[in-house]
Amino acid sequence: MLGRVLHAAAVVGFGASALLHLASFTPLGERIDNGWVVALLAGAFALLCAMLIRLRRADTPARRWKHLGIYDWRALAGRVPPPLRALVAATAAYSVLNFGLSLLAEAGAVRMASGQLLLFYLIPLMYFRFVDPERPGI
Repeated sequence: MLGRVLHAAAVVGFGASALLHLASFTPLGERIDNGWVVALLAGAFALLCAMLIRLRRADTPARRWKHLGIYDWRALAGRVPPPLRALVAATAAYSVLNFGLSLLAEAGAVRMASGQLLLFYLIPLMYFRFVDPERPGI
């Protein structure tokens, strides 16, 4: 049940950050309060923390690297369909480019942060939809 709530929160957060990012390219972007960006950022980090907590509780595939036990992210990412993995990679590339171009163009904090929020919500969205072992039916 909690997995579905977290998945729904990731969907809503991704949609809100996409709308905020699109609005930053219009004159409306100058009137957007930074409080919205901070609220979305807090929601994204809460979802990322919930994702990490659920990863630690679950029987997640792990491997040894030197003297450390680390999660086998390749096994986890393998549960996500290939077109959606490409979407995450494209969103990561866009986030990096958006960050750099926003710095060069002095586009403002809303455009820069909302571009990063797309990735910060997309990762938990894919996790809670395809990877979460506590979700029934997976």
